[in-house]
Amino acid sequence: MGALILGILAFVQFWIKILWERYLQKGKIDYYETGTIAIGYNHSGPTLYLQGTIRALNKDVFIRTIDLLVIREKDKAQHVFEWAAFLSPIIDMPGSPPQPQEIPSGFMVSPNSPHRFSIAFHESDFFKDISHLLNEYYSEWNKTTEELGKIWPPFTNVPPNQTVSNQLSAIIERFRKSKIRVDTFTALDRKCYWEPSDYQLTVNITTSKPDMTFTKRYSFSISGADSKNLKLNVIPILEQPIARYSRMPVLPYNFAFSEYKELKN
Repeated sequence: MGALILGILAFVQFWIKILWERYLQKGKIDYYETGTIAIGYNHSGPTLYLQGTIRALNKDVFIRTIDLLVIREKDKAQHVFEWAAFLSPIIDMPGSPPQPQEIPSGFMVSPNSPHRFSIAFHESDFFKDISHLLNEYYSEWNKTTEELGKIWPPFTNVPPNQTVSNQLSAIIERFRKSKIRVDTFTALDRKCYWEPSDYQLTVNITTSKPDMTFTKRYSFSISGADSKNLKLNVIPILEQPIARYSRMPVLPYNFAFSEYKELKN
């Protein structure tokens, strides 16, 4: 009888364990940051780039979305960032082609298969606002390219002579000094809210089954020099269509890099 009872208890414990793990125990995740927080400003507006690894605990977890809440300490201004692109974890070397980007979508994380990520985040409402500004700017530039095309057809393999080249340069310089260029430069410069300050960063990871939100809180800092360098990105934003027309390298963007300082949730 003793052996039979022990056998029944072991059988019951086995199935309780199975039922607990499969139906009752909830999945959880751990979030591990890597490197530094990269802060940018480009044609998408203010951007943040995060890298790290997500590990599931207990059971598989489906990551539905990841978003960020950024609070500037000096005035408590808040901004919500949504994921904009999945980036390649490969390091770009000088002269190498740009790495591909993917449209973000939900993904599964398993206990035995952690997920490594590199994600670009932007503020979607800000992106719509800045896109409206740039569309007007690009529209005026397109009128300029039509004027340039009358002097020298685009995609001509033979370079223009000096006289024609001087005419083309004069038209481009006139566009650089135009009202639309000055107004767009001023607007983009003012819209860059990466001011010198300390910032709070909350990473919100929303999962499905279980429907939960896991958070991790950090702080980071932007110096006066960082802020100035980020605002200088207005120049490559506006020069990008001109560089493409002239078949010249696009000016690089400046970034600020800040160490993670973990805060208690």
